[in-house]
Amino acid sequence: MLPFGRDITGDFALAESREWLCTNGIGGFASGTLAGSLARRYHGLLVAALAPPLGRTLLAAKLEETLSYGGVTWELGANRWQSGAVAPEGHRYIERFCLESGVPVWTYACADALLEKRVWMEQGANTTYVQYRLLRAFEPAALDIKALVNYRDYHATTRAEGWRMQVDAAPGGLVVTAFDGACQLRLLAEGANAEPAQEWYRGYELRREAERGLDDHDDHLHAATFHASVAPGASITVLLSTEDAPALDGEVAWRRRDRYAAAMLARWETAASEAARAPAWVRQLVLAAD
Repeated sequence: MLPFGRDITGDFALAESREWLCTNGIGGFASGTLAGSLARRYHGLLVAALAPPLGRTLLAAKLEETLSYGGVTWELGANRWQSGAVAPEGHRYIERFCLESGVPVWTYACADALLEKRVWMEQGANTTYVQYRLLRAFEPAALDIKALVNYRDYHATTRAEGWRMQVDAAPGGLVVTAFDGACQLRLLAEGANAEPAQEWYRGYELRREAERGLDDHDDHLHAATFHASVAPGASITVLLSTEDAPALDGEVAWRRRDRYAAAMLARWETAASEAARAPAWVRQLVLAAD
C-alpha cells in the first residue's frame, strides 16, 4: 500500500515532506522521513517510553548504511546539515517506498543489486528492528551500518559539548551507557561484527522545527559500526533496544509483527459488516489506527 517511486523518492524535498511512524503499544515509537533524513526533533529509530506510557526519550537517532557491491560503494543515508548541504544523497537510490502490514519498506537500487530495508517495533517492548535483505545480486554485498545514538527528552535537542558515552561489548553487539544511572541501549546484530565508536556528528538541520520557529539543530553520537556480508536472498537485522534480553532473530520477529497485523485486520473484518466490500485502502487505515 501507498507505494512511492523515484518521482517522489528521488526528489529530496518531496521525500523529506512525507513521514512514517511505527509504535510499540506502550508509548514508544520510531519515526522519520521517506528520504531518510531527520526533519523533526521527534524523528528517531527508538524513542523509548522509559516510564510507559511516559518518559519518552530519544535513544537511537538513525542508522547510516553504506553498501559495497561489484567494486562500487553507495552511501544510502541522507542528511540535511546546518551548513545547508544535503549529504549523503542516498535518497537518489530509493527505487520504491511502500507500507507492508503497516511497516515502512524501502527498496534501494545499486547497479543490478536491490537492497530492501524495513523498520518495525516489537509490541509491548522498547525494541526497534531494522532489517536489510539483499533481494537481488550476482554476489554477496558488504554492508556497513553506523549507529547514531542520543539520550534526551523527545521534546529537546542536543549539543554535544564534550559528552562522552560509554560503549561496551555485549553478546551480539554493543551496549551504550549515556551516563551513570542511564537506561542502557543495546545495539545488536547477529551475523555482523560490531565496532565501537565515539564520534559526535554535529549540526543536523531539522527543517520542520525551523518552520515552527523552534531550535532546529541537533547533534548525535556515532557509537557503533556494524560490518556484515549479505548473500543474495539473505538478510541482516539490527536491533535497538532497552530490553535486557531482546529476541535477536529478525526473521522470527518479522513473522510476529506480520501475524499481529493480520490478527488486527481479522478482528476488524469480523466486527465490520461491510468489510468484504471495503476498498483496500480502508485496511491501511485500520492498521494506522492502531
